[in-house]
Amino acid sequence: MIDFGAIGKIKQNWAVFNRNHPKVQDFISGVGSKGFEEGQEVAIAIRYPDGTEFKTGIRVQKDDLDFLETIKKLGKSMK
Repeated sequence: MIDFGAIGKIKQNWAVFNRNHPKVQDFISGVGSKGFEEGQEVAIAIRYPDGTEFKTGIRVQKDDLDFLETIKKLGKSMK
């Protein structure tokens, strides 16, 4: 069952997040307009104030493209 209250809360939190971090939406829009393709590399890094750092990366596969398309459709339905 879909929790519409939770979806509303996510939309509200996303609006606050975008207001606090406007470059993230620009990044997402830029990547969205260019798209993803198989073989593409995606790198992620998190740095904590104490200097601890975690890094990882993926090479995009066909299954990932299917998953990303599902997320994209979900995002459009939340607007």
